[in-house]
Amino acid sequence: MATFAFFPTREEHRRADGLNFALAVGASASAARVAAEILLGEPNALVGWTSVDLTSAPAAFVGGMPVGARGQSVWPSLDRGGSYMRGA
Repeated sequence: MATFAFFPTREEHRRADGLNFALAVGASASAARVAAEILLGEPNALVGWTSVDLTSAPAAFVGGMPVGARGQSVWPSLDRGGSYMRGA
């Protein structure tokens, strides 16, 4: 089974509690999404979120820092405050 990352790509899909990133394992992105929602205890909590299969995705962190806008288009390039994330 693959591991999937989930995160909101639109401002209105962000959670008020700040939990805006989830990881889950599943045979497919939809199965992993359901597993993540069960872990959160909220059905449909991740509707509208983007899923990324970590098997083929670029690294999410380089040297401990989140990957920013440079040279990749998979991960968000802005932090919660609207600033560009530093990265490789």
